[in-house]
This record gives sequence, structure tokens and C-alpha cells, in this order.
Amino acid sequence: AGLVLVDGRPLAKGGLVRPGQFVSVDEPEGAAAAAAGVTVVAEGEGFVALAKPGGVHTVAGRGGTSLEACLPGLGLAGWALLNRLDFPTSGLVLAAAGEREAALYKGWQDAGQVRKWYLALARGSVGVLELAGRILDDRRRVVRVTGQEDVPLRRTAVRPVRSVGPDTLVLARILKGRRHQIRAHMAQAGHPLAGDPVYGAGEAGGLFLHHWRLDMPGFTAELPPEWEFVDVRAVEAVRLSFPAS
Repeated sequence: AGLVLVDGRPLAKGGLVRPGQFVSVDEPEGAAAAAAGVTVVAEGEGFVALAKPGGVHTVAGRGGTSLEACLPGLGLAGWALLNRLDFPTSGLVLAAAGEREAALYKGWQDAGQVRKWYLALARGSVGVLELAGRILDDRRRVVRVTGQEDVPLRRTAVRPVRSVGPDTLVLARILKGRRHQIRAHMAQAGHPLAGDPVYGAGEAGGLFLHHWRLDMPGFTAELPPEWEFVDVRAVEAVRLSFPAS
């Protein structure tokens, strides 16, 4: 896009930058407008939780606006994103101040100490689900759930919150997610998410999947979705009913 200059001139993709050269990065047009939908939800020691609207990319380089491009405007230049949400998914994205914090997060994840809670509107009547099928991800548009059980860190635990007409508002917990994990697991279980253009019917109104809460050592963040059928008190009661591990 011509936004990166080396010694005041554009450098072709793949060009080498040598010691002593000056690199400048301009802010793309619309970045300030995009920041209006991206806010800081919670701050901790070296971590922040950000709100990502649906229809915004998490990382830059995929065309259109991105949460990553908004970081400098939020005073977070140099911070690194620690998790991603699919383009149509809304909710919390975590960022770290530096390599130390990123390493801490990775260690907590590998130890099962990071818990991510998602709200979703699933088709049909949904009961208690423990979805353990291993996801085969070959970086194509659709991932495949295999018949092989995955490790506990990669499983999806689901509990119903309430009926919404013929469908069910559910709370899902993952520890260390794979790409499209909740969407693919729910579709494979016969309950695709409302509005899912890949694993469901892609109904109008967008994908009803929202990263509601994040828990890890010394840090918790919550961001309720703007869905009229969500009662946060009922969601919290269901969250407390999950087993400890």
C-alpha cells in the first residue's frame, strides 16, 4: 500500500533493509475510524484485553481494517497479539507488552491455566457436550473434525444457558484452541452456529459467536455481547457449574 518507506522511498516486497537505513511506517487511512470499534477492556501487568468487533480482521495484511493496525492509536505500539478471532467472530483478544509476557502466557496455556469462554447461538436443542474430536487443519477454508480424540487442552466443553426459540444459547470453554475449533465441533455435533457462513447456513445477521471472558493467573477480562437474549447473571451461573478441569 506504499505505507512503509525506507530512506523516504518505497521498497519492494522482499527487499533487504541494511544497517543505518531509516524505516518509517505511515498509518493507513481509516485506522482512526477502525479504532472507534476497538477498545481496551481490561489492563493488567503487561497484558491488555481488547474488544474486537465482528467483521474486523485480528491481524493486519488480510485487507480491510484490523485490530492489529489499531494498536498504535490505543497507545500500544510494539505490543503483540496473543490470540486471534475469526473475521466474523467478536469479543476479547489479548495482547502482551513484550517477549516476557508472551512467554508467560504460552506457559500458562500449556499448563491449562488459560480459560477462554465463548457465547454462541447454536441451532437446535443443545445439552451438555464434551467435544473431543481432533481437528485436522490443513489451512484450507474448512477444517475437519476427525474420529480421533484430541488432547484435553484442545477440547470444547459446552453447556446450555437458555432456549432462544428453537435454538440454544450456549457457553463454551476452551483452553488452547485450534482454528475454527468451536464452530467445527458444534457443526460436527449437529448444532452449527447461527450465521456461520462456513459450517452452517450463513443466515443474515452475522455469526453468533463471541469471546465473552478470559481467565488466567492474575488477570480476568469480560466483554458481554450486545445480544438482547443474553442475561449475564445466567451466563455466570452456568460458568460456575463447569468442572474445575
